[in-house]
Amino acid sequence: MSPMKDGGLGGRRAPPALLLALLLAAAAPEDINALLSALKSAPTEQQATMLEQRLIAAWHDQATPAVQILIEQAARKAAAAHAKDALADADAAIVLQPDLADLRRRRAELRYATGDEQGAIADLAQALSREPRLIPAWASLSLFAEARHDPKRALAAWQKVLELDPKTAHAATRLEMLQRKVNGQPI
Repeated sequence: MSPMKDGGLGGRRAPPALLLALLLAAAAPEDINALLSALKSAPTEQQATMLEQRLIAAWHDQATPAVQILIEQAARKAAAAHAKDALADADAAIVLQPDLADLRRRRAELRYATGDEQGAIADLAQALSREPRLIPAWASLSLFAEARHDPKRALAAWQKVLELDPKTAHAATRLEMLQRKVNGQPI
């Protein structure tokens, strides 16, 4: 029997999950510049959301396989309310790939969750110095500034999100709310 007829597995068909993994591994990585450009001109919030997800995946795909495993472990631990353990995985990922901006953004969110606001802000600054178009970092910076009762910085960071991603979910609502806070108006 030829490999083409039997799926190359000695008469057994490859499981669909294996085939999908092989196809994804063989696919060319998404072009971040093209995704960012498409995001700026997305006609609807729904299309923008799909592009945002692809963009986050493209940033994730910049990580080495070992770092991807650490990122995924950190996400699982954070979801299970084990932020300190998740932070240890994020630290290890940064040791392995220190120039990857999205790792700093992810660690910033974990640091913030553990009460390390200064470390979180420092990580976001590092992330944005490496990739100034890292939309999730700007969004986090806006949320962190708002939580620190700094509406001007929260608004400035949110405006950067909108510059990069004009159709992001709830864009106008958040913008209006932050503008009201800056102007001292009731929300």
